[in-house]
Amino acid sequence: MCELLGISVSPAAELGLWFKAFAPRAEHNAHGWGVGWYEHGEARLVKEPSRADQSERAATLAADPPTSDVFVVHVRAATIGDLTEQNTHPFRARLAGRDWLFAHNGTVNDLDQFPVGKYRREGQTDSEVAFHFLLARLERLGRRATDAEVTADLFTGARALSAHGRANFLLSDGRTLWAYYDGHKTLHYMTRRSGDIGTVRAEDTDYRIALAVPDAADERAVIVASVPISEQDPWMPLKPGEMLVCRDGLLLDHLVAPGAPTRAAS
Repeated sequence: MCELLGISVSPAAELGLWFKAFAPRAEHNAHGWGVGWYEHGEARLVKEPSRADQSERAATLAADPPTSDVFVVHVRAATIGDLTEQNTHPFRARLAGRDWLFAHNGTVNDLDQFPVGKYRREGQTDSEVAFHFLLARLERLGRRATDAEVTADLFTGARALSAHGRANFLLSDGRTLWAYYDGHKTLHYMTRRSGDIGTVRAEDTDYRIALAVPDAADERAVIVASVPISEQDPWMPLKPGEMLVCRDGLLLDHLVAPGAPTRAAS
């Protein structure tokens, strides 16, 4: 099951997403699903605390696919919180004039260790607290922070979350997609360059996707997924303590925690 799926693509692409029958593994992934994307800078969300393969909303989404340059997708196996829409990923909040989306895989403990500033939970999950903790850090950093300072602060915050549990996550402000891996289960990524995209088709045990990119002189995409969702592509596994920074379909940065193995830039 691919619990996290993040896409940064340029130019904006249409994402066809078709959920497949979850049986016989429904007990592992029947707890909710969600798809987030951006339209004119505004985050859009469709999510439900139920099986997507039995959802009319999922069927409607597949019939009328959204177009965006950032997508955040989550399939939930609940550990904390009731099965409600408020507890279903992705989560959305506003900071510095931007809509932010967040999806998380893992469990963060000792939640009283994470100040969340002005943000208040709508649900019961540790994931929402983790999201608000990261946003509260950025709010203290201030609006004049550079992109490099924002990424550095998020990386420090991510490592703080990992120190109290597990915190694989996807985070976006509509321009940049950050993906962090701390060693919980797996997280992989692949890049596509101009001339290699067209329509990207990939398939997980729970769903299949078709990412349709219009003809353009400079097509490119980065796809992040919990597990590789295609066999023919060169998926790269992230190592514990790594964070990807993606924008406009490009991998802008690849941060590595001190003491973690390093790799050549891709």
